[in-house]
Amino acid sequence: METKIQKELIDTGFGFPVRLRNVPMVKVRGAWTPKVNYNHLAQAILYSLAFKASRLTGSEIRFIRTHFEMTLQEFAKRFCVSHVAVLKWEK
Repeated sequence: METKIQKELIDTGFGFPVRLRNVPMVKVRGAWTPKVNYNHLAQAILYSLAFKASRLTGSEIRFIRTHFEMTLQEFAKRFCVSHVAVLKWEK
């Protein structure tokens, strides 16, 4: 199995671009694929978003809501807003 380290990779699988550095890659069926534990990566992204200095984007809010498996109504109730407000945030 061939492996390599890619200096930089932009992953968009979470709904927004995430820049990864020094990513281990493995060749699968002729294509290079990141050898990444996406559960650990999701936890790291959540931590980073919690301390983000600027406003969250709609995609980031949607990622947080879906990561915690919350409906629009549940998420809205948690923050004392209407589900329509959450929908607008995500757009």
